[in-house]
Amino acid sequence: MRAESERERVAAALEEDIVFGRLKPRERLVEQDIMDRLDTRRHVVRTALEILESKGLVERRANRGAAVRDLCQRDVDELYFMRELLHRAAAEQTPLPLPVTALSQLEQIQAQHDAAVQAGNLSEAFRHNERFHLALNAACGNRVLEEALNIYNERTNLVRSFAFRSLDSLQRSADEHHRILAAAAQSDQGAFVEAMLQHILGAKDSYMRQSSG
Repeated sequence: MRAESERERVAAALEEDIVFGRLKPRERLVEQDIMDRLDTRRHVVRTALEILESKGLVERRANRGAAVRDLCQRDVDELYFMRELLHRAAAEQTPLPLPVTALSQLEQIQAQHDAAVQAGNLSEAFRHNERFHLALNAACGNRVLEEALNIYNERTNLVRSFAFRSLDSLQRSADEHHRILAAAAQSDQGAFVEAMLQHILGAKDSYMRQSSG
């Protein structure tokens, strides 16, 4: 296996462990334990942890090693201030109706997301959800804005993770995706913006309810 694909495999496995709550906030990530569990080498683990640190899922401190990041209220508020700002700007300038090829791609991804939810496959649903948002972000037509959207999608995975842990939450997310697609197909910019923001901010509300409960 190529070094790049091995690094991505380990990073993806750890990301899912964090997103699905198998690794908890502040839990230490011991390199030897990861090496043994995922049958890999130390330098691969370290590179994978660097990837997860760049996504805001892991924090590493000198002489203390790596741990799953724990978000405080201020962290969440600041992240979602930026995410709402970016998604509002993207939704307002996304040209509607979407080109047939772009809309078809989104509908195909969403069909796969729906199938994963119906099958109860949380891992596949998570991956298809990420693909849906990457394709939707690309539709805004501004490459710099698209890059910023993708960065803040990754940085809020700890918040969004609560929506990936139950089928009810995943179904609500899928329903919201369909409302976004319907507005895009109907060239209703106002409804498109509203559906997008409702979807984005719903994850924050869910996180705050569950993390304080």
